[in-house]
Amino acid sequence: MNILEQIRKEHSWLEANTSYDLRRGKPSTLQLDITQSILESIEVPFHMDGIDLRNYGEPEGIPSARALGAEILGTDQNQTIALDNASLTIMHQLLACSYFLGLKSSKMGANSKILCPSPGYDRHFKLIENFGIEMITVPFQEDGPDLNVIEAILKKEKDIHGIVCVPRHSNPTGHTYSDENVRSMFQIFSEFNKNFMVIWDNAYACHDLKKTISQTSATSLAKEFDLEHNLFQLGSTSKMTLAGAGISFLASSKENLASFVEYRNGLTVGPNKMNQGLHVEYFKKLPIKEQMQKMKEILLPKFEITEQYLNTLKEADLGNFSDPTGGYFFSYDSSKSNCDEIISTCQQLNLKLLPAGSSFPYNKDPDNKNIRIAPSFPDLDELENSMKILTSVVKHLN
Repeated sequence: MNILEQIRKEHSWLEANTSYDLRRGKPSTLQLDITQSILESIEVPFHMDGIDLRNYGEPEGIPSARALGAEILGTDQNQTIALDNASLTIMHQLLACSYFLGLKSSKMGANSKILCPSPGYDRHFKLIENFGIEMITVPFQEDGPDLNVIEAILKKEKDIHGIVCVPRHSNPTGHTYSDENVRSMFQIFSEFNKNFMVIWDNAYACHDLKKTISQTSATSLAKEFDLEHNLFQLGSTSKMTLAGAGISFLASSKENLASFVEYRNGLTVGPNKMNQGLHVEYFKKLPIKEQMQKMKEILLPKFEITEQYLNTLKEADLGNFSDPTGGYFFSYDSSKSNCDEIISTCQQLNLKLLPAGSSFPYNKDPDNKNIRIAPSFPDLDELENSMKILTSVVKHLN
């Protein structure tokens, strides 16, 4: 009897026409329904801040939306702009602006390289790769990127012109950068501030599920180490309200924002201001803290189920996993170099996981051990079945 037959025998509930999916950190239907129910009670605004939201213009976003972004990111409203749905789009446009026009202290070129703490966000890596910018992997530790490795790379390599970070509840480990790590990292980067971009994607700034360490403002640390023109802080409401219809934010120096807006003026004649106004009204009705408490009530039980099953693997010396205090993901490392086999076997049992190596630049996991788990979208029963499949496969293969 092969492994698949054994697992199907152990789990008689497995059906050929039922599939499970732990690939993407999407808000669940229940989360979206909560947001929709509140949105339906809000009258769509056509005017706000003395601005006709129906028309062109306001390339920096309306003031009230900029204030909302500043609240989420912990930045200054005057140095924060509000745009459309995805912060990933902002990152793409930032790199393009740096590459083609240049920013105050960032000019990407044909030989530019970017540091990529890993495991990290696969779409960040795909975006950078599409520009033809070389990615250099930096091991990720519980308190942030490995600073010894960063220092060694910067001493050895030329044309290191940036780093991409998810500083709070990092994707996929869920770990949060410590102040000590960020302070030391910024001190290192200060020597390269003539041409260096710190992409600070704070996608999970408000997504605490358990007690999480507080963080000193990245803005204040950037000022301390003369990196005001190097720091680009990104965020959005995508995992706070509606993933497909949120608004995004960018905070940086006034000089950088002016250059970036000028670049975007060749792409668009303004963001979706009605959606910005709708989000402003939404968070007037349900403040951010209350909204995220509702999300926590849905997400935390899913994290507890995932942790329970991964603990059985850890206790059996079949691997290790991150202990996220928030965000949308878990990161599991197999005890053997066989994550490709685990993922393939799960696929044959109708459980979809991201391909092996997805959380690393160029899809190359040097140890072939890492698997990203996204428990947010399935309902509790589907999630439990998914974790039963995954843990059974690991126990048989390891």
